Amino acid sequence: MWYKKLFSSLCFLGLLTSCAVQSPSTGLTKYQQAVARYEAKSYYKAAQLLEEALPQLRGKKEEASARFYQAYCSFHQKEYVKSSDRFKYFYETFLQDPRLEEALYMQAHTLYLQSPDVKLDQAFTQKATYIFRTYLQHYPKGAYAEKAKAQLEVLKNKLALKDFSSAQLYYRLAHYQAAVVALENFQQDFPHSSHNEKAAYLKAEAQYHCFRAAQENKAKEQLSKAIKYCQEFLDNYPNSPYARTVGEIYNKLSRHSWLQTL
Repeated sequence: MWYKKLFSSLCFLGLLTSCAVQSPSTGLTKYQQAVARYEAKSYYKAAQLLEEALPQLRGKKEEASARFYQAYCSFHQKEYVKSSDRFKYFYETFLQDPRLEEALYMQAHTLYLQSPDVKLDQAFTQKATYIFRTYLQHYPKGAYAEKAKAQLEVLKNKLALKDFSSAQLYYRLAHYQAAVVALENFQQDFPHSSHNEKAAYLKAEAQYHCFRAAQENKAKEQLSKAIKYCQEFLDNYPNSPYARTVGEIYNKLSRHSWLQTL
C-alpha cells in the first residue's frame, strides 16, 4: 500500500538523520564528539565536528554551548578575527546565557591579540578599544575587569603613539600648518599621554615657522598663536629640556613690533 511505502521512506530518512547526528561506533552525537575533541585540545577536529553538528542543534539547548566552543576553537587556532566575530554572535544571540560576560571580554581580547604594529593600520586596535570600554561599562567589577583595564591602556598608548608619530612626521617634512593641526588634535584626544610634552614643544616650534612663512595679511594672527603656544608650553613644562629653546622663540616673538597692534 502507498502509506506503507511512505512510512518506510520516512523511517529511512529518520535513520539517515540519526546517523548524521550519532556515530554508530561510539554512540556519541557529533556535538558530544566535538566536545571530547575540544577537551583533548584537538581544536581543528573539534571545529570540523561542530560545523557539522550545528545545523541539527539550531534551537536546541546545546546550540549555545556549541557556538561557545566554536568561538574558542578559532581562538586556540589563532584565528583571532574569526573568533571575535563568533564571540560577538554568541553575545548578541544568547542573551540569557551566564557566559555573556566572558563572551564580551573575549570579543575584545581576540582583537587585542590581532592588534598590529603601530606603523600599520589600527582598525583592529580601535575596535578592541571600543569593546573593552563597552565591557567595563557593563561589568565594572567583572571577572575580567582588571585585565580589560590593563589591555585597554596598552591599546590607548598604541593609538596615541600612532597619532603622535603621524603629527611628528608632518613636522619633519616641514608641513608646519598640518603639524600644528595634528598636534593640537593629538593633545585633545590624548590629554594624559606621555608624549604631550614633546607635542606641545613641536606645536610651538611649528607655529613659529608658520608665522615666519605667513603672508602679510595673516602674519599677525600667526604671531599671536605662536606666542600663545610658547606661553602654554612654558607654563606647563617649566623644567622641560625643551624649555630653553621655547623660551628663546618666545623672546624673539615678544620683541616683534606688531605686538603693539595685536
